[in-house]
Amino acid sequence: MNENYIEHFKIGKSCISNTNPEDAIAKIETAVKNGLNDYVCVTNMRMVRYANRNENENYLKIMNNSYMNLPDGTPLVWCGRLWGLNKIQCTSGPKLFQVLLKKTDNGIKHYLLGDTDETLSKIVKKYTTQYKSNIVGAFSPPFIDVDDFNYKEIAEKINKSNADIVWVSMRAPKQDFFSKKISPLLENKICISVGRGFRIASGDVKEAPEKLKKFGFSGMFSRRVSLYKTLRFYFITFFYLVSYMIRIVLIRLIRRKIQ
Repeated sequence: MNENYIEHFKIGKSCISNTNPEDAIAKIETAVKNGLNDYVCVTNMRMVRYANRNENENYLKIMNNSYMNLPDGTPLVWCGRLWGLNKIQCTSGPKLFQVLLKKTDNGIKHYLLGDTDETLSKIVKKYTTQYKSNIVGAFSPPFIDVDDFNYKEIAEKINKSNADIVWVSMRAPKQDFFSKKISPLLENKICISVGRGFRIASGDVKEAPEKLKKFGFSGMFSRRVSLYKTLRFYFITFFYLVSYMIRIVLIRLIRRKIQ
């Protein structure tokens, strides 16, 4: 089958979208045009590991039931290529956020949700002044547990803004649980989780160099824990990545023999 017709592939139990930045933008614009009400996850290997653990079945469902689950990480692209999908490319949430804010010819209206009032003010000022971005609202929610938000009240604010896309900037997996919970209360809006996307867009945080991203080490650039914990994380992640890759190769070999 033509890989362009394959919507997603699997890493363990997690479904990852077979996409790239241009394709993702086109599909999001189509979803907005059609008045779709849904959410988009942006996933890296840490969240794939998290979703595949038995105790995190709820998160796996959130990931697999999303409109798209974007591959934000080179290791995910490697897995996609093992499935024979050459179309797939790393699709960064923060970059997607900036590109769509600057892309004003599609008429899309944006709502920013997450981070601090200071960060939101910086983004609104920068992007409305320099790029004429159509930002129709921004809200910094309290830093509380994902189950404690007043979703009805927040949804009312967003709906009144007539926004098309709600950008959610929280730490994963909290942002995806949030998007899943608020999505049914919204009216024809796409929620997109972008993690540190707001801080990167405001200029407060720098993105990892492309060379680090290429080899799957972008987390080394932005680490917030000790070097020991970072190296330990990468060692464990490497173990899981190799096991997923071996599983993909074996599945493809078995399918070929059956055919």
